[in-house]
Amino acid sequence: MEIMGRGFRQIIQESPLYFQIFLKFAGYKLFNKRSPLYGSADIINVCNLHCEHCYWWLNRKENEELTVEQWKKIIDEKFKKQHVFIVTLVGGEPMMRPEVVELFVKEFPKRACVVTNGTYPIPNLNDIYFYWISIDGTEKIHNNIRGDGTWAKTRKNVLDYVEKNGERGWKDIWITMTINSQNYMTVKQVIEEWYDYSNKIGFQFHTPFMKGDPLWLPFGEKRSKVIDDIITMQENGYKDYIINPKSQLEIMKKNWGGKETTPIDCPTWAILSVDHMGREKRPCCIGSAEKTSMKPRCEECGLGCYSVLIGYGMKG
Repeated sequence: MEIMGRGFRQIIQESPLYFQIFLKFAGYKLFNKRSPLYGSADIINVCNLHCEHCYWWLNRKENEELTVEQWKKIIDEKFKKQHVFIVTLVGGEPMMRPEVVELFVKEFPKRACVVTNGTYPIPNLNDIYFYWISIDGTEKIHNNIRGDGTWAKTRKNVLDYVEKNGERGWKDIWITMTINSQNYMTVKQVIEEWYDYSNKIGFQFHTPFMKGDPLWLPFGEKRSKVIDDIITMQENGYKDYIINPKSQLEIMKKNWGGKETTPIDCPTWAILSVDHMGREKRPCCIGSAEKTSMKPRCEECGLGCYSVLIGYGMKG
């Protein structure tokens, strides 16, 4: 039996960490004390793709990047000091800095996951928690968003990893799909295409940075039907595959995050997010450390990492 990809023995080994999480939940519920549960790190300021929907390019600036030694300091002084349980590595494209990925995996064994576009070969790291592989629809739509040939390259790398590493490799692959106005009709096909080669799939919705973003799938009948269809599939054959709790999916039918670019109910405090220079990002993990940078529109937010916490009763 596994819980969120973690076996019984691993859960026992991590019991001191769960105690820390319990203390944080108790502190929040009893005293409204807010301490981050998770971490997020933009470990690189470069990406090999220029995806149509990606927030990262909106605020990208030319900066130096941290060395492995500097990232070790960030790990010790920010993430470990605040006892975060799981750290998600993002970018840019994290696999362009494999040495930093290896550092985080070493420092957070079975507690570091990597969000990657999958166009680089996937390394076999014994202590990786899992790889989030970004898939944006069927081959044609994925390529329209991410670039010609990207779907096939990602598909090959995933299949190679699974075939070389057997059951363990299959468990390491989790699919993440950001639903938008271009790909919302392909959710079922994505599930069917990747089910045999991945352990889990998680859904979120595109979050705009400006009014009128054509990729945003507005609240209403169309969006609600997509969510209802996911819930139906979850209840009929994909219960252990679709990772989103029903409470989270229902929340994403409407505004749950805030007003304009200001978070209100969103528990942004629960994720300690740093950019490629180790600076804390505001207001959330897709925000920026630069005060003048563009901000996500909280009232139209579709992020899975925060909405799931709302579903569990945590608010900002």
